[in-house]
Amino acid sequence: MAKAQDIQSWLNGDKLRNKRFRNQYPLIGLIIALIFLYILTGYQAVKQQHRLTDAKKEMMDAKYRYMTIHAELTKTTRLSQILEALKEKGSTLHENTKPTIKILK
Repeated sequence: MAKAQDIQSWLNGDKLRNKRFRNQYPLIGLIIALIFLYILTGYQAVKQQHRLTDAKKEMMDAKYRYMTIHAELTKTTRLSQILEALKEKGSTLHENTKPTIKILK
């Protein structure tokens, strides 16, 4: 019968009004605050991790765009490509086949 009375005292709040239990209120408050901070820190860490992952994806996209543009630029600035483009436009310019001459004083 003592167990039923003990459960009843918890349910109706008699145990919470007990002096021994009231002395523990600051400790219980501290524990609740620490639990709250622990959960908040976990959410912040997950949020930071998502931002880092998104930044890595953006960086990889930018890297691949750079590599594509660089490859296209390299291809279009080759001498053979320039000469071909000049021929298509009907230009009379052509490649110099004579070696360069160095003038010394």
